[in-house]
Amino acid sequence: MKKSLRLFKAISLFWLAGSLFSAALAEGEVGPDGRYYLVRDLKNDWLAYSQKYQNYVPFSRGVNETEMSASLLIDLLQNRRYDLLISSTRQNYLFIEGALQSKLTPNTWLTLDIDSLQRVYRKTEILITLYGSPGIEDKTALIGHARRVDNTSAETKQNLPIINIKPLRTTPFEDFSIVVLLFLLIFTLFTYSSSPSVFRRFVRPNDFFDKSPRNDFYNFTKPYTPFSVMIAMFVSTGMAYLILFLIHFDLEIFYAAGLLSEGDTLADLLLDQVKLMFACLGLFFLKYLWMSLVGSVLNLGKTVNTHYVKALQISYMFYAFNILAFFALLLPNPQWLELARPYLIYGFVFYYSVRVLVLYLFSDNTGKVINLYLFSYLCVVEIVPIIIGVKFAI
Repeated sequence: MKKSLRLFKAISLFWLAGSLFSAALAEGEVGPDGRYYLVRDLKNDWLAYSQKYQNYVPFSRGVNETEMSASLLIDLLQNRRYDLLISSTRQNYLFIEGALQSKLTPNTWLTLDIDSLQRVYRKTEILITLYGSPGIEDKTALIGHARRVDNTSAETKQNLPIINIKPLRTTPFEDFSIVVLLFLLIFTLFTYSSSPSVFRRFVRPNDFFDKSPRNDFYNFTKPYTPFSVMIAMFVSTGMAYLILFLIHFDLEIFYAAGLLSEGDTLADLLLDQVKLMFACLGLFFLKYLWMSLVGSVLNLGKTVNTHYVKALQISYMFYAFNILAFFALLLPNPQWLELARPYLIYGFVFYYSVRVLVLYLFSDNTGKVINLYLFSYLCVVEIVPIIIGVKFAI
């Protein structure tokens, strides 16, 4: 009798243990058709974006219940070889790193291979966002491990199409660059519309290299005419933008900290741009006064005007090209600037050296200026400022 009772107790304990194990195993089977073991439930990891703190904060059911979006920060390294399982009882849209990837059908599972996500995004963490319904009660996100690997389970994994409607996340400096580029474009159109024939001759190389005394372009284009002032403003704006560009990427060549604000907002950058532009414009007119003074001492006559306008021509082409190159090539790839850091000052010195040589060869349209006088004049108004600038830069 005692043996029968012991046998009954053993069978009962075995049945109870089996039932508990089966229940626990069943509870750990999640995802589509229960084909995944539960590794982690992310129900306590939901985040909401806070306008106050300009960052993501833990989702609070009392505060963020009306929010139409909820986010998760997924650690891709910690969850390698696992899958991310997402489901919602209401229609939502899935965003990964701010880019729309898929529409979630209610009451269906979306399976994402975490190893694949790491290969695609090349990050240790990615931001997953569900948008479409308020709160998080209808949303489920799990980290799971596949119970078996076969063709059936492989087919359930979602290959996400990439929909290129990702909102652009621009920095204040990128916004500032766009504003400056648009301003220069509009300003160029305005300059052209004010004097179409003069502008065409200004950008045409034929007049620049023409040393004939019959060339009347430099006789009528004076440094103080509205057209010349607008060109000087364009060049000054370009110089100011390039200075701010180099400072933004910690490649400051010339010390300008005392003139600039310490902020990095769009308003601060625009204010710095205006300051530097007027500073450069003032230097242009001071240089013209200095050129006129030295030219009168050496009796160079109209050569001073010719030299000033031709210097504007070279500067206009140089800065227009560099603004486009910096904006289109270096702004999206700032690492290239690091490679060019040791050579920037040499590039500017080379440009100004070539400019002095070209101006020496083509500034005298009359043929009456003594070469020694012209060389002395260019040394004073061009070479000496270059030497001083290089000294301050180094």
